[in-house]
Order: sequence, then structure tokens, then C-alpha cells
Amino acid sequence: MNLQELYELKHTRTGLLAEGRELLGKKDFAGHKSKLAEVDRLNEEIDAGERQLAEEGRFEAGNQDMKNLHKSIMQQNEDDKKQRSLNELRGENEYAQAFAKAMKNQASVKKSVGVEDYKPLYKALNESGGTPVGADGGFLVPIDFDNRILQLEKEYLDLANFFHVESVSTLSGWRAVADGVPKALPSVSELGTIGKEDQPKFRRIDYAVRKYADRLPISSELLDDNAANLLAYVADWFGPKYILTKNTLLLAFLQALTNTVALTTGNEDKQLRQALIQQLNTAHSRKAVLLTNQDGYAEMDGWEDANGRSLLVPNPADPQVMRYRGRTVDYGDNDLIPSSATTAPIYVGNFKSLGTLFVRKGIELATTSVGGDAWATDSSEVRAICRLDAKAVDKNAAFVANAPISVG
Repeated sequence: MNLQELYELKHTRTGLLAEGRELLGKKDFAGHKSKLAEVDRLNEEIDAGERQLAEEGRFEAGNQDMKNLHKSIMQQNEDDKKQRSLNELRGENEYAQAFAKAMKNQASVKKSVGVEDYKPLYKALNESGGTPVGADGGFLVPIDFDNRILQLEKEYLDLANFFHVESVSTLSGWRAVADGVPKALPSVSELGTIGKEDQPKFRRIDYAVRKYADRLPISSELLDDNAANLLAYVADWFGPKYILTKNTLLLAFLQALTNTVALTTGNEDKQLRQALIQQLNTAHSRKAVLLTNQDGYAEMDGWEDANGRSLLVPNPADPQVMRYRGRTVDYGDNDLIPSSATTAPIYVGNFKSLGTLFVRKGIELATTSVGGDAWATDSSEVRAICRLDAKAVDKNAAFVANAPISVG
């Protein structure tokens, strides 16, 4: 197994988890159980591949690429391990109770160290050791808060669902990404020396997460309400903002695409089919997703074959999901993905290979009645902070087709 194959397996796992989330939302517990069984089998293959590549890199004394690969995989494994541990802590009832109490009492990270009631919160902050990761922010939200945001994703298109998302435990770091295409095995004469000229090549992708934050005024009555109502209110406010922040970073990848195809009225289907074949390599084309806006989806909805049948057809596994030529089609509002005066963009490609979203820890919340405008209005404020970065990986994994917008 090489690094590219390992990344493909991880992308497949991400897709299976997304499908599992949808099945869980539909209360299809049998389907969800089956999907998680697929994930478990894939996890075994991924773990074995990572160990193999890491050991190969560890002992490749003369190959700096393989040494870098080993370091990258080890760091990623460590980050994944920390994230799993962190999620377990944030999912405990004791943690949710401590978090709600900290919000109501306006406990701060810096001034509440050693308080027995908040020990679960500090345990999560110190999960990676050393200075609490939220020392300049707040306490990490419970898993229930994340689940609330996932519900909001059904109303707000979250572009992160289409891209590769990686949890990291540091403010900056790097990952090794496979480059190049393997060549055929060379011919070797009888008793001839077998060379090793076609070695894997890697390039380094550096990330540095930035802080994104906002404040929300909150009444004393709501602050005194039960924990579920309080978290629901705060999540309903910050959830869309969190999704839109991720969307802004990821949309930049799509809008920066230089590989463009102009579709003409009446020939859209033929030109888009040709682009899927010619503009993407076979692997990216088969995994491609089509992402557009309201204008673009309305145009695609009117495309028909020679027999007058719609080219958008329901996915047999989920009739609410439409497909074009076997590929999933999704769309967002025009204010998220804007059109030009005459055309609507249809982004096409394997977006998980196009770019990666790096997420550090999650959302941190802090409450105060002293700082900001809270002092002047005799109220409280909730501040949310998240840390994100997005990096392009393979710019050849996608293209944009500009579809003409019908007049009238």
C-alpha cells in the first residue's frame, strides 16, 4: 500500500461516516449498524496500512521522503488518538453538567483552575498535556452541542461534508502528500540488478490554524434556564456561523479553480459529459460530485435526454439525493454560491482530493457579565471561538462548468 491508496481509503471512510449520519437521522438503525460495520472493516485496513508505511519510513535511512512520511503519519495518528479521547470526555454526562454550571456561573478558564465542579472541563483542555488549549478562549463545548450543529447542516449546506476534514491538536504543523504517478516496472535481464529509480515522491502541506470568534448577548433568564435549552439557544446562533465560516474557507478553493468549461444552451449535457472525461483523470471523475447553486440546479433540472427523460435521477438508496450520470448533485443558496449575470457555476470534482480543512479541537465557549458590552447593558455575553485552516492539495481534482441561465 502506498500513501495515495491510504488517503483514498480515508476518503472512503469519511464518505461512509457521512452516509451513516444520514441513516441515523432517518432512524434507520439497521442500515446505520451495517454502515458502521463497513467503517470498522475499513479502519482495520487503514490501521494496518499506516503501521506498514510508518515502519518503512522509519528505517529508510537514505530516503528523506520516507522519513517525512513516517513523521507525518505518526503526527496524524497522534492527533486522531487525542481527538477520540477528547470526544469521549466531551460526551460524558458529567462534562455537560460541568459545562452548563460554568456558563451559568461565568467561570473563566484562567480563574477557575482547581475548582472541583469544573474538573471535567480542565481534563478536556489538558487532554494533550501542558497549558490548557483553551487558555485564551473558553471551555470546549459538549458533544451535544456538536450534534445540534449537525442537525443544522440539514438546513445550511456545509461544504466540509464534501472536503477532507482533519482534526489537529496543534496551532500549526504539516502533512506529507503523495505526488506523481507510478511508472511501469522496468525490464530486467537475467541476473541483472533490480534498481529503485521510481521512488515515491511527497510534498509538504503546511497548515496554521487561525482564530475565528463572535459574541452573543444573552438574558439572565435564559442563562438560568436548564442546560438543554441554554445549549440549544447558543447552538442555534453559533452553529450557522460556524458552518458559514468553514464554507467561506472552502469556497475559496472552488472560486480559485482555473480549469473552466463554458456550457452553451442546448449542448450542456454533451459538453459536461466530455469535461468529466477530459478534464479529470479517471479516478477523480468516478468519485466526482457536482456542486452548484439554486440557479444552476434549476437549469440542470430542465436537462433531458433524447426521449424527454430528466437527466437528474433519484439515488435508489435515497430518493432525496439526485444524481447526474451516476454522480451526486447537491446545491446551496445563491447567496452562498453566487452566479454571474448570465451563468451559474457547477463545480465538478473529487473535492476530498482538492483540499483539506484543518480543525483544531472544536468550539470553545466562555460567558461573562463584566467584559464587552455586558457591563453596560447589565446582561451576559457568550463568546465562541474556533480555530480553522484550509489548504489546497490537488488543484487538478476539480473544474468549474459555467451553465447559461435561462431568461424568464
